Amino acid sequence: MRNEWEYMELSRGARILKAWGENSCLEVPGELGGLPVTEIGPYAFSAATLPRRFQVEETKKRRAVTDGHGGQPMAGTCLLSIRLPSTVQVIGDYAFYGCRELREIAFTDSLERIGSGAFMGCSGVDRLEFLETGLGDRGLYQMLSELRYAMEIVIRRQGGETALVVPEYYESSVENIPARILELHYQGTGYRYRQCFRDGTVDYRAYDGLFGLAESQEPPEVLAQLAYDRLRYPVGLSDGARRAYLEWFSANVREAGKYFLKRDDLEAIRLICEAGGFDGTAKRRGGRGEESRKIVADGAGDFYMASMGEHVLGEAESGQGADRAEKDFGYGDGSEASLDVLAEMAGRMGRAEIVSCLMDYRHRKLGGGRKKVFEL
Repeated sequence: MRNEWEYMELSRGARILKAWGENSCLEVPGELGGLPVTEIGPYAFSAATLPRRFQVEETKKRRAVTDGHGGQPMAGTCLLSIRLPSTVQVIGDYAFYGCRELREIAFTDSLERIGSGAFMGCSGVDRLEFLETGLGDRGLYQMLSELRYAMEIVIRRQGGETALVVPEYYESSVENIPARILELHYQGTGYRYRQCFRDGTVDYRAYDGLFGLAESQEPPEVLAQLAYDRLRYPVGLSDGARRAYLEWFSANVREAGKYFLKRDDLEAIRLICEAGGFDGTAKRRGGRGEESRKIVADGAGDFYMASMGEHVLGEAESGQGADRAEKDFGYGDGSEASLDVLAEMAGRMGRAEIVSCLMDYRHRKLGGGRKKVFEL
């Protein structure tokens, strides 16, 4: 990868000021001019005009080239992904301001501070890759606090990795006239999910406990990826939480199937099938009575919001609620019907390999039975 870097020397490292390159996926070097790269400067990757207070004297600027001369300025919409080395401790003010096409950020736990508005306008970020090395304990939470959009987090550490999804959230200010203050309100479960990372480690019990609440607020595609990631990487996953995720797949065959089929994700469908997630026997929004309600209340931490989740669960658990749920889905009861629905959807979308996988699983799960033919 050919890149050119503009930087300035600090007392114990280097601060990147600008970059040029030929590839929209940029990897920041760990060293420039014999100095460790410790900071990403203000507006370093933003296409906006650098304010006067952040401008650096020309005599203090340095240039370094890695693997040949760079091409276009790596700023604004030119940047699709960024990978920061373990030496970076600070991201300056508005460093990535307006990078609307930025999709992925890779960084480590060495990150200590993120400046004001560093990721303002970065609405496209949907994946974080976090390397846990033991250098710090606040980097991931800081990054999540800056990005309010729905995204997948891949956490890599010695001995393995895990993946978690955090939904989106919005902030709104409401004026409390009698108290003469502005109250900050959060819409969506994303804010609560982010609090599970506050102490530098993942509180898996609290994270899983929010799923019942998320069912009533988040779109199916977010719930499908969230539940799948927990089944795929079951770190800290209790038996009760595992059942809750499997029951969601069982009660939402069409929605989950549509999401994974669009992605042509054979591995996801295979794993969920083998785990029993597409059995088609669970009631909508859960079917474990008191245990399901406990999962919602444990993680929510807000009695009002938890009561909303319990109300939805209670409706589905009643005979009338369960009947209405099954009618709404329109795919009948049992493993056979659910697998047939998935196979028919896969056939219509031309996913021949997935159809074959489903038919093989259906044969092993249910035996020979009646034969069905799905046209591609």
